[in-house]
Amino acid sequence: MAEMSFRDPALVPQGTEFGVIMTDDTMEPYLKKGEPVFAARPGPLAPGDVGIFLTDGSFVCRQYLEDSEGNAYLFPLNRARRELDRTLPAGDVTLFARVLMPEPAPLPGIE
Repeated sequence: MAEMSFRDPALVPQGTEFGVIMTDDTMEPYLKKGEPVFAARPGPLAPGDVGIFLTDGSFVCRQYLEDSEGNAYLFPLNRARRELDRTLPAGDVTLFARVLMPEPAPLPGIE
């Protein structure tokens, strides 16, 4: 795969407001460590969307799911890192941005 650049408009998805670099492997194979992640300011997230969230004083990139009571579930797409799954009580999740995914990622089965 060709190296992506924030400066190459052909590689930046429509609607991008900013980009960050993935610093770990938690979102592989969809978002790879060291590659840019393109994002836009949040709107409502649908089940399975990926966002950048502020949790425990750090920003994390995770897949999102909400249950009928408003509890939020944040999943790394790399299921080898499932120990990083988070459940947050209703109203306790802060969405910073919506990630513009190159392709949708399936929600994990809950182990």
